[in-house]
Amino acid sequence: MSGYKNSFAYVLSLITIGIVAGVVLTTGFNLDSKTIARPAEEKIYQEGSAESAGVNVVSFNPNNMFVDMVKKVRPSIVSIYTTKNVTVQNNPFFFFFRDMPQDQIHKPLQRKQTGLGSGVIISSDGYIITNNHVIEDVDELKVKLIDGTEYKAKIIGTDPSTEIALVKIDAKDLPVAMLGNSEKLQIGEWVMAIGNPLELTSTVTAGIVSALHRRIDVGRRKDGVSTIENFIQTDAAINPGNSGGALINLNGEVIGINTAIATTTNYYMGYGFAVPINIAKSVIDDLKKYGEVKRGYLGVYIAPVDPVTAKGVGLDKPEGVFITSIIDGSAADEAGIKEGDVVLSVDGKDVNQPNELQAVVGTHNPDETVNLKIWRDGKTRMIKVTLQGKSPDNAVAGTSEKKNEVKEIADLGMKIRDLTDRQRDMYEVSDGVLIASVDPEGAAAKAQISRGDVLLSVNGKVLQSSKDFYDIVSDLKSGDVIRIKLRSLRGRTIFDRLSFLQIP
Repeated sequence: MSGYKNSFAYVLSLITIGIVAGVVLTTGFNLDSKTIARPAEEKIYQEGSAESAGVNVVSFNPNNMFVDMVKKVRPSIVSIYTTKNVTVQNNPFFFFFRDMPQDQIHKPLQRKQTGLGSGVIISSDGYIITNNHVIEDVDELKVKLIDGTEYKAKIIGTDPSTEIALVKIDAKDLPVAMLGNSEKLQIGEWVMAIGNPLELTSTVTAGIVSALHRRIDVGRRKDGVSTIENFIQTDAAINPGNSGGALINLNGEVIGINTAIATTTNYYMGYGFAVPINIAKSVIDDLKKYGEVKRGYLGVYIAPVDPVTAKGVGLDKPEGVFITSIIDGSAADEAGIKEGDVVLSVDGKDVNQPNELQAVVGTHNPDETVNLKIWRDGKTRMIKVTLQGKSPDNAVAGTSEKKNEVKEIADLGMKIRDLTDRQRDMYEVSDGVLIASVDPEGAAAKAQISRGDVLLSVNGKVLQSSKDFYDIVSDLKSGDVIRIKLRSLRGRTIFDRLSFLQIP
């Protein structure tokens, strides 16, 4: 019996030692059964982690974060009510009261047209950012705070080019929104939109940043100057009434002013657009100080760098912004910038689309100096440019009868003909050929050649007739890129520009 007990004690001690050893091995040396059974394998992809993403997955609570953001920013978002007196030319009672006197039948009627937008309080004494189109041409302007308090408002200044406006109410100790830095914004970030869509005041929606530097061709200003479009795109729901409201980041900072939507129904279809707050800040500084924007101008006409243009200027890939024309006496002209240059960056910030260059330059005032990185003749160089103020003939960077036989150049997708004497006078040229028409799907259209342009030269050779053009083109082979100089007439403005055309 005692032998049995000793044997049992011996076996039990061995089991205990084994358990302890197993615990030590698996905890002290951080091993597990999978590690022991099979060595680590190489992977063809990289896995993210909470550490590499900078996010603590365990403690991250988006619900609390969104709630905190709304509490922080919502009180600074206001409703802007507008009233405009409009004239109705036709009397709506005409068809019901045909026996009315004629002077009464056709008498114009006056009525009030109302509107609702949003705004963001940026100072405790009542300065408010909104959109230009919210308050444009209105007769009455009223602001309502989140607590229902109403104030009459006055317009401090507007900037149709960026769709930003500044208004003021006579109040004190108002809740103020913090303005962030839209330059640090990244695609994929969470954002929230706060405003008054469809008369639903103080509505909050959430989404992500879908894209940056969007140009959506909202339109042109009434004076013909191009708008500056460099929008933040988001899928946070934005509808009519959201205009002028805030787009905010996870820190509760305003990083955009909601402005437009992409839609075929006039209502939300998935994508909204906001003016980056850094652009808005540069605008409201001038509006508060001067009542208008003192914007610097380069004085150039520009175009995107497509693969053909990149090949023509010797770039390895499409990048930067192509300068098609320089305005005489402009800031760019005086700094030594030339047509055919490619702007790669401004003050160290890369620019790869015309609207990006417009936006960066447009945040500077006249007489300020910017440093441009230029690609010319196969190498880069730095050029300092002192910006000029606005004049009727310059731009930040703007985007450009005797009958004779019309000759078709099918391969290039255009038709040309010799100039008449009247057209030479109109375009102020002695040489060149007229672009009679352009196939929208052809090579000429891709080179941004338009009907009505005058083709002045090809690869530096001046064209005196359409025959000259045929002679040059006939010696070229498929894939060759030619450098062409064009003269364009836009309204009363005549300007020359460069482009590159690839032979199909």
